[in-house]
Amino acid sequence: MNITLVCHSPPNDLTAAQMWEDASTWVARIARTHPDFEAWWTVPRGPRDNAILLAQREKVVAHIQKANTAIHLTNAATDAEWAKRGKVSLAIHPGSGILRLRLGRLQELYPTPTTLVWSLLQGLTSNSRVTFAQTNVLQKVAGSIMTYSGDRRVFRHREYLGWMGYVDAPLAADQLPQAARLERHGRGTLILATKALGLGDRAAVEQANRTEIGLAELSLLPAARGSLK
Repeated sequence: MNITLVCHSPPNDLTAAQMWEDASTWVARIARTHPDFEAWWTVPRGPRDNAILLAQREKVVAHIQKANTAIHLTNAATDAEWAKRGKVSLAIHPGSGILRLRLGRLQELYPTPTTLVWSLLQGLTSNSRVTFAQTNVLQKVAGSIMTYSGDRRVFRHREYLGWMGYVDAPLAADQLPQAARLERHGRGTLILATKALGLGDRAAVEQANRTEIGLAELSLLPAARGSLK
């Protein structure tokens, strides 16, 4: 199973130096969850480009200035280590207000994947700018690659919550009884739609779908932003 945790926040026009500061803040939140996430490098843009440790501020700022639209990071400096750690990547797009954290081979590499992703969700949504978060799942089902966003979501005109996520509003358990777990977090609420979201598990998918329908009825499932993720 591969997952992508997506955080939405208001678009923000940042300089390259400010993007480095922003990325460093995001990474500090992620680093607290697992030793594998303590160090991050820029993703090389081509064969002549080298990975740069994020802590090397001046070099990273110069790297960002070449594009100045987004910063792409990984938790490994070499391709071999990147593959070993599940091909983790972090893409931060301040101009569109989108952050995507991708983790591969989740069940294989981490003994308690639900706990890990929940902790990552807690850390990322501790940023007060985050207004909505969602977790997509990519999985092979009956020999075919499927995603929750493309094959199992309820609405096409609204965002999906997926496996777990965050809404920028306080919720009580009786307001969203479809969810497996709710936790107040800052000014909003963390939501675990289902304990384990297997795309081939009809009951789990139905519970995730019912949770999204409940959020839509509460006007807490925002309109979709652009293409499917």
